[in-house]
Amino acid sequence: MSTVTVDKLKFSYGEKEVLKDISFKVKMPSMISIIGPNNCGKSTLIKCLSGIMPVEESIMIDDIVLNKKNIRKYARNIGVIFSSDFKQFLFENVIDEIAFPLCNLNYRKKEIKKRINEMSSLLFLDDILSKKTNELNAVEKVKVLLATALIHGPQVLLLDDILIGLNNTERERILLILKRVIEEQGIIVIMTSSNLMDTIYSDAVLVIEGGVIRYSGTLNDILEHDNVLTRLGLEIPPMMDISLKLKFYNLLDDVILDEEEMVNALWD
Repeated sequence: MSTVTVDKLKFSYGEKEVLKDISFKVKMPSMISIIGPNNCGKSTLIKCLSGIMPVEESIMIDDIVLNKKNIRKYARNIGVIFSSDFKQFLFENVIDEIAFPLCNLNYRKKEIKKRINEMSSLLFLDDILSKKTNELNAVEKVKVLLATALIHGPQVLLLDDILIGLNNTERERILLILKRVIEEQGIIVIMTSSNLMDTIYSDAVLVIEGGVIRYSGTLNDILEHDNVLTRLGLEIPPMMDISLKLKFYNLLDDVILDEEEMVNALWD
């Protein structure tokens, strides 16, 4: 069982300390959400975890410590998507975009085709594989980026605010896909967001403020600090608040974000 361990991670830009003694441990399979206001250190943390930002030996996947010596071995175990990745795809066609990581690793065509078919089944890509990348809508772009990040079989998937710009229905579609990926592939997903809606299927939530983990625990644990969350600009969406309370009192089995679906569930 793979584990990501972060132990007293620090990172500074010049004299400005951005991350201060960040520590947490994640075991697969699980989804961890890192939330906080803008400029709190979320994106920097993902960059450190991905190996883009140089850090001392404070990050480890299993027995692989992230350092200059192990960077290639470490990188094979992760997939990563940054919000900036949505600005420009490398290829004109979706299939070429998804295949590129494996082509770059000199996989054979037969294996590449097999893995694309597996990604298509896992992420529901059948209807967009033949599309041009400039024809994709917002949700389709996320799914293609997920395919490119997952196709080489990483143990850990790092996502930096990839749901920004999506409406609540679109967000839930992607979150359900991530839940499916975790269940079927048994990986660790670590994602950042400034929207509490994105944490609904997370096994744990870390709240970062000023480069420090202020709170950590389940979503219900975090919601107990609603005054602090509001101060940080992390307001609880009304449907989430209602749904979580109803679930707490065993009136719902699952968190439901769609109003009509909730009414139907309560009346059944």
